[in-house]
Amino acid sequence: MEKYGWNDKSYDIEKLFKQLPVVKDHRTPEEIYQAIAPKVKTKKNHSWFFPTVAFLGTVSVAFLIVASLFHFSSGSIEEKSSVENVKRDVAMKALSAPEVPNVFSETDQRYVVQKDQNFITLGLPASKGENIVVPISIIIDKKEKTSIQEFKENLDNIPSESWGLQPADFENINKLSTAKSEKNGKKVIIDLQDNRSLSSSSRGGAFIETVKESLRYQNVDEVEFQTEGKPGAIIENNKQTILPIESNGKKAYFEYMYDQDYPVFLAPSSKKYKTLPEAITNMESEHFSSNPPLHAPIPRGVDIQKVKTEEDTKHVTVQFSKDSELMNNRTFIRMIDSLLLTARDFGYKTVTFTGAEEANISQIGKIQLNTKIPVPVAPNPVVIK
Repeated sequence: MEKYGWNDKSYDIEKLFKQLPVVKDHRTPEEIYQAIAPKVKTKKNHSWFFPTVAFLGTVSVAFLIVASLFHFSSGSIEEKSSVENVKRDVAMKALSAPEVPNVFSETDQRYVVQKDQNFITLGLPASKGENIVVPISIIIDKKEKTSIQEFKENLDNIPSESWGLQPADFENINKLSTAKSEKNGKKVIIDLQDNRSLSSSSRGGAFIETVKESLRYQNVDEVEFQTEGKPGAIIENNKQTILPIESNGKKAYFEYMYDQDYPVFLAPSSKKYKTLPEAITNMESEHFSSNPPLHAPIPRGVDIQKVKTEEDTKHVTVQFSKDSELMNNRTFIRMIDSLLLTARDFGYKTVTFTGAEEANISQIGKIQLNTKIPVPVAPNPVVIK
């Protein structure tokens, strides 16, 4: 075998390192640790003398190699190390409270709004990916906030860019009010300043999707459009007056993450599914067909064996296979919350999670398995200061 010395310039270590493939892992450091921690078994070792000598020898060799590498290219190595440290710090900062888009503590982190919380939802377009609108639910003190000024105030305080999202385009809205719908439900009246900014099909379509995702979690039946007080608005080159809002959109919920240094949200699919089992199948990693920034909320190693729906009681039983690798960490909290939101989108009221006997856990976060769980009311709770 041909040998090279550390000072041999023909043997470019830095160049060889650059040829290695880049590997990205969307999990946080905490999730990676929790994934491997249960599999690590500590064994007592009474024969400690020889392993200790071997370890000291290994450390000595490693020290000499590292010293040689720094001598070989100390400037470039230090620069790369500094960059990597900054990137890691940014990633950890983005995932640490209070900047994580979540109102709960680190130990009780959820990605859904519960029924006893007051909130308004704003649908924000994704910064990357087509037809993706991420609903952000702002937790508020008052039961209702309907004025456009309050919507705009909350929009101004949302750090959209640092979350990988775009601000909602509400600049053209002159007034926002509520009234009773024809079904004696709730109707929102949106009065626009003019139609020029919504005359193109693409801009009008984005505005409509933003409005739908902003209002469908608020028990709104329909939206009435006006322009300077007169009925109707030109949107997508067509005149629209009444837009029905579907609270049950029959959509699946996926993970949205702009990049590995950004927080994770749950986002509804742009596609509708015929049945809940079909939607859940498309949420599993092996059947997931969308591209980043969307990711499968059901990780590999988890197999949903059966989805049983009860139409009379609006209850769903999700049965994991016996050997599904469930764990108690944020990845699996997101999985459970995405399944609960998807069940809600099909009109179901409660869900029970069963199976996964080999995982030997009874709860994920504070979500109890083998118990009826009420579906949440909205995704992605945040507190805006």
